This record gives sequence, structure tokens and C-alpha cells, in this order.
Amino acid sequence: MRARLPADLLHRPAEEAARLLALGYLDEIEKASLRLGDPSDTEALHDFRVGLRRLRSCIRAYRSHFKGSVSKRTRRRLRDLTAATNAARDTQVQLAWLHQQAGALAGEVEGLAWLVGRLEGRRFEALQEGTTDVAGQFSRAASKLRRRLRTFRVEVRPDGGSERRSFGQATSALVRSHVLALKEGLAAVEPDNEREAHATRIAAKRLRYLLEPLVRRAPRGKSLIGRLKELQDVLGDLHDVQILSQEITSSRELLSQTNPHQTPRAIPGLLALQGMAQARADTLHAQFEARWAATPAGQFLERVSEFALTLGKAEAGAGETKYPPLGIVRETAGSAAGV
Repeated sequence: MRARLPADLLHRPAEEAARLLALGYLDEIEKASLRLGDPSDTEALHDFRVGLRRLRSCIRAYRSHFKGSVSKRTRRRLRDLTAATNAARDTQVQLAWLHQQAGALAGEVEGLAWLVGRLEGRRFEALQEGTTDVAGQFSRAASKLRRRLRTFRVEVRPDGGSERRSFGQATSALVRSHVLALKEGLAAVEPDNEREAHATRIAAKRLRYLLEPLVRRAPRGKSLIGRLKELQDVLGDLHDVQILSQEITSSRELLSQTNPHQTPRAIPGLLALQGMAQARADTLHAQFEARWAATPAGQFLERVSEFALTLGKAEAGAGETKYPPLGIVRETAGSAAGV
């Protein structure tokens, strides 16, 4: 994440720090949304989607600290924005893989050409109809959300009951709960269990997003991010190739129904592509098994749990620079005061 965050983020109240984090994500998404209309910018959609996922993951993880700022309606709108770009993203990934396989088809290119043509049409339609609307919808939603994130209310009690956890303490507990979810997911991944593999990838992604803003503020964090990225990539590639295999199957059925004269020429290439997709899926699952079997996975998750404990125990360093609150306002007893 490139957004500027205060050096003492871990030691700020969780309500404030979570809002600073979310505001940073909003800025990053907004920059990417301005690029969506440029057809030559092949990374704009990816950057936009990554920003949305990070924001949604932040809101989901720290939802108790966003009380009064993020409504259920806002969460649904962000979810719908992500869903609106799924078709364009999936098609881009599928086309990239298909183009890479062209040289390995041994002349059986009729099916490849037909499938690429079908997906190119779908991609064009998805980009034309989806991204423009999405950019506008995000702009409207972001404007309202940004205003709400900049203010939060604190109840002050004379008996000391108003004492709240720091961002580091809150994140420490969240990381440990996410570690348990990932551990359960890893144990459930099987070659034919596409649903569990996808759910485990999401669990790894959520844990990674929790850790990413902290890698420069706590020791040993960077290596953990790299390992989670590796897990996310292998399960993500596995999911993508499984979706592509389903696409090839449906394409064969459609071709037989709508263009029977072309079917004999195209089917060999489609069958070859399906075999290549299955081989790729087998390779990816073998990579997953080798790197994320019970023992190595357990050792890694133990390291993450140990890292989480350091977040809750961290103390502000002597002479550490105190940054301004970047516009966050804390309301107490009905009056607003700068933090």
C-alpha cells in the first residue's frame, strides 16, 4: 500500500487507525478508477479490484471499530462493485493463458481461435459496459464514505470504562483469529474440492491484507507477506484454471448446438486445451501439497501467531515522530475536537 500512514499507527486508538487505513485505500482505488477508461492501461482493472478487496477486507476485519461510519448498505455497494468487474477480470486471465498455449497445440488451432474470439467479444462487452459504470458508482460511494470515516464518536466515562485498545492490540487478536481460519482451510483443500480451495485462498488473502500495513512497523513481517502471497498465487491460479476448464466444457456444448458444421474442426483443439488445463491444475495442486502440507504449514502459521503477539506488546519508541491525524476528528460529549 503506497498511502501515507503515521509511524505510530500501531499505538493509535483502533477506531482512528482503522479509519486512516480505510481512507488510504479509498485514495488508491480512486487513482485506479480514473484509469479504467483507458483501454491501453491493462493494469487499471487489476489495481482497482485489489484496492476494493483491501478496503472491503479492512472494513470486514475492523467492523466493530467502524461503528457509525460504515453501514450495511455501504458494504453491499462495495461488494456489488467488486462483483461487477468479475467477468472482465476472469476473461482477461483466461485470454492471457490461452495465448500462451498457442505454440503447444501442434496445429490444432481451430478450437483455440474460436474460443479466443468468443472470449474477446465477452471481454470487450464487459469492459465497455462494466468499468465506466463502476467508476461512476465508486466515485459516488467513496465521497459519502470518506466523509463518514473522518469522524468517530468516543464515550468518555469517569470510571475509566472508556479505555480502548490500540490498533496493535486489536490487530494482534484479529491476526490470531485469521490464522485459525486459514489453518482449518488448509486442512480441507483437496484436488477435486474447488470450493474449499477458493475459500482457503480468500482466508490467506484476508490475513495478508491485515499484515501488509504493518510490515514496516514490526520486525519479521515482510517474509510472512511473501509466503502468504505465494499461497494466494498458487490457489488463485488453481481456481482460474478450474474456471477455464469449465468454460471450455460449456464452449464445446455451445459449439455443437449452434455451429455443428464447425464442430469437427474445433473440437480437437478444445479437447487439447482442456487436457492442458487439467495438467496445469494437477501441477498447481502438487505445488500446494509440497509447500503447504501439515508440517510446513503448521510451522509457518506458528510464526504468524508469534508475530501477532509482538503487535499487541509493541511500545512506542523513544523520540518517535508524532504525525498529525490526517483529518480524523474524534467527537466527545457532543462536541468535536481535533485528535
